[in-house]
Amino acid sequence: MGRHALKWVALCLWMVPAWSLAQPGTDVDRDVQRAILLGKAGEFARGLEAVEVHLDEDSRHAEAWFMSGFLLKEWYKQSYNRAHRQEAMQRLAKSLDLQSAQGRPADWLPQARRALGYLGDDCYDDAVAAVNTFQTGDEAKVLALVDQYAMAVQALKPGTDLSAERAAFHKNMAHAHATLYAATSEEVHFEGIQANYREALALTPDDPTAWYNLAVHVYNRGVGVMKELGLETSLGEIIEKQQASRGHFSEALPAFESALELQPDRAEILLGLATVHHALHNQAERDRYHAAWKNARGR
Repeated sequence: MGRHALKWVALCLWMVPAWSLAQPGTDVDRDVQRAILLGKAGEFARGLEAVEVHLDEDSRHAEAWFMSGFLLKEWYKQSYNRAHRQEAMQRLAKSLDLQSAQGRPADWLPQARRALGYLGDDCYDDAVAAVNTFQTGDEAKVLALVDQYAMAVQALKPGTDLSAERAAFHKNMAHAHATLYAATSEEVHFEGIQANYREALALTPDDPTAWYNLAVHVYNRGVGVMKELGLETSLGEIIEKQQASRGHFSEALPAFESALELQPDRAEILLGLATVHHALHNQAERDRYHAAWKNARGR
């Protein structure tokens, strides 16, 4: 799932699959057939009305849930109403859950799964697009889209581990915050850098590049604080900024160390440790890591 929205072939219910030709035997069957006809005519709201009376917890009504979800999916493809998409996904997932409770297959199940996969991938691509155009306040929107994608994946393949994909979104949002911070110097974006790298690392703690990037951004923030000093800065302000800067350097140190544990010979990490120890006036450690950096660079 994900990543290939432009290559999708739109699903089309209105080819009238074989299961839709069966003679109605129950109220559900009758109303599903009516919903199909209304959907073919583009009367999605009326089609939904035909089956929504059956949307309860009775597993025998799983097909009604499927049909209502499918109608909403088709409606969404015309309206681009995100509420239609979200509700369609919930109903399609519910249909799979109810049918699973029956413990037997149904002719409509493959179509339900394809429809849910289509909508899940659509959410994924919207999340990618939102990151690519990221602005202040967009984070909640991105995460909501990722959650919708994850819901579809879990409905189709229960137990799927999406930690790496969620972490990738957080790292990309951290990068977006870094770009905005460089342009605006707004503290909210520095906080966004830290928060998103830490969220990514909570999901994938064995990512040395994420640890390194977090460390570099925090260290650079400390350098930035010191650059705020000027000829007219008071002694009190100097002391305050020195303390703040040292706090950032101290915070960067364990992130560099975590990166080194995962990649002991990576030259950039060794140089980062030498640099941060120099900033913290730990000369012996600075010299040790600087020598290791020179050795790693010479390999």
